[in-house]
Amino acid sequence: MKKIWKKSLAFGLSLFMTLESPLSFLGLTKITFGAEQPASVKATSLNVRSGPGMGYSIVGKLDYGTQVMVISEAAASDQSVWYQIRFTGNGGASAIGYVLSAYITFPSVYSTDADFENYLNAQGFPESYRPGLRELHSRYPQWIFTAFDTGLDWNEVIQNESLVGRNLVSSQRPSSWKSKADGAYDWASNTWPGFDGSDWVAASEDIIRYYMDPRNFLNETYIFQFLGQSYDPSIHTREGLTALVKGTFLEGAVSVGDTWKGGSTSQGTGGSGPVGENNQNQNAGNVTPPVQTEGGGVSTSPPGGGSGGSEYGPGYGSPSGGVPSNVQVGVPPGANISKAEPELSISPNKVQRVAATVIRVGPGEQTNPSQGSLPEETSAGSANPGIASGNSNTPYTGGAVPYVDILMEAGVQSGVNPYVLAAMILQEQGSQGKSESISGANGYYNFFNFEAYASNGMTAVQRGLWYASQPGDYMRPWNSVDKAIIGGACQYGQTYVKAGQNTFYLKKFNVQGSNLYKHQYMTNIEGAASEGAKMAGAYSQSMRQTPMQFVIPIYRNMPVENCPKPSLDGSPNNKLSAISIDGFSLTPAFSQDISFYEAVVDPSVTSVMLRATAVDSTAQISGTGTINLTGAVTDIKIMVTAQDGTVREYTIRISQKGGSSQTQGTGTGNTNNGPGYGTPDGGGGIQNGPGGSNVTIVN
Repeated sequence: MKKIWKKSLAFGLSLFMTLESPLSFLGLTKITFGAEQPASVKATSLNVRSGPGMGYSIVGKLDYGTQVMVISEAAASDQSVWYQIRFTGNGGASAIGYVLSAYITFPSVYSTDADFENYLNAQGFPESYRPGLRELHSRYPQWIFTAFDTGLDWNEVIQNESLVGRNLVSSQRPSSWKSKADGAYDWASNTWPGFDGSDWVAASEDIIRYYMDPRNFLNETYIFQFLGQSYDPSIHTREGLTALVKGTFLEGAVSVGDTWKGGSTSQGTGGSGPVGENNQNQNAGNVTPPVQTEGGGVSTSPPGGGSGGSEYGPGYGSPSGGVPSNVQVGVPPGANISKAEPELSISPNKVQRVAATVIRVGPGEQTNPSQGSLPEETSAGSANPGIASGNSNTPYTGGAVPYVDILMEAGVQSGVNPYVLAAMILQEQGSQGKSESISGANGYYNFFNFEAYASNGMTAVQRGLWYASQPGDYMRPWNSVDKAIIGGACQYGQTYVKAGQNTFYLKKFNVQGSNLYKHQYMTNIEGAASEGAKMAGAYSQSMRQTPMQFVIPIYRNMPVENCPKPSLDGSPNNKLSAISIDGFSLTPAFSQDISFYEAVVDPSVTSVMLRATAVDSTAQISGTGTINLTGAVTDIKIMVTAQDGTVREYTIRISQKGGSSQTQGTGTGNTNNGPGYGTPDGGGGIQNGPGGSNVTIVN
């Protein structure tokens, strides 16, 4: 028997010595905790395996921040340490598997801090926010958490942000992330219509709730989406920026234009026109937390992109899969570049879809058929007071200038945290920077993709390059890299940061000011969290021990518990395409959206053959076949279970002629028959409800 010793863990609990493990013959030693311990995942996407080692099959994948229970610890033959965990698997069922211990973090021990508790009270943070804030305070006592009371009702906010097309997800995401609202899902074909392309579809209300709930992101990585974006030279250093861009194209250098003269740039003049918005970039995988790969290594590279030959998000590449060959600076004949502010308010019982004619792409927004988007129209920008000159961090001496120095200068000129600017560019253009918008092939650059939206005759890239080519404010035309980055940074600073949208969260979800739910920089529901995670990588542990302010929204009438991330996948189609009873007719005529039907049979009929067909062949139907009638009135429930596990119920009420039913029907659909369905004289006729009124029966 192997000798097993106690091992001390970070969370301070001793491990109990056990007898020889059944895994011993594999060279493994299993140690059991005294009790299950709560923990969370600190990898972007963590594989869960059937046993402690890379050779075991994958039984699940967990996202960053997912809560798990650690059951025990096992050391494999290569001496790597694995945790056996309990986690929530498919369909919400509890499951058990193994993960590498390096990707699991345990909560810190929080010693009650009376001053901090008083501060939380004074700020008005709800109790549900406090566990995460206490955890962060125990690790980073210098951090300042400021509650931003939006004054908005949570359910009203979700209703407005759930407007079809206002928030999008990649078509590759689980089905529960995709909306099934009118105009968002085609029940007949089991498909989600794309928004300016097939790879971006409307986000479901559940995933919107998850990403809008600040409580889900009160951890040391995603908290950075709430960090203020104003430039502070005492905190935002060249060294920190260098760490953020390491391994990306921004780590290199580039030729600059005549405006780069020791850091002094030309003054911007004039007013700002309407700013495009809604970065739709789905490069959400390119974040700081490590991703466990098959070989057990760590990768921070984003996944490949869509058919446009791009990994960067909507708008890059062309419908044929390559870079558009007809990108021109000028406006194509017949192209309409005018804008109209769309009406996006929500009225009761009406679901609106943002029309394709108002597709807008803002800084970093792209829209191509392979990675589509549906950004919204913005309000007009405020006047540009001019771009102040500043001192360059590295004087230009000819030749190439590091991107880092250009970004630092952009921070000086715009007043925006240069880490934010870098994170935005990487979110928009991808880690390798291969977008046509910044290739310079046409002599112009649009690093933040202002005004880059698909519009009558122009692709998003064409429209963005046209905007970059026009003389105007913010150092346009952007005919050099430095002008495009510095000028674009100043435009972003003026129209977002100085307008109150001064965090990644508020930039994505505009829940402040008078233009609520509009002027949102991106439609990608994951955008703010992804950008925050990128920026977190710029802050070393020593930098994290300095004071930083995080502005965290709170809402009225929020749910008691954090809004969960939906996980169901598979076809959600649980509708029927036909219902019939052999020899008898149904009232009303069948429609897949009506769930209550009635039929009248002769008293001598004791059974019927009920048939039903699902729209989707993967759905399961129960309740059909030979049905024995149980009396004057028999209610039959047909249950349709979709591939993703969701269930829809149809009710068939069969009344024997001469019977009497005083039970009001339920379900959807219109009927002239109210309470008292069936006639008092038993004649099998149908009369209206009390007073002969027209009754609408609604489930």
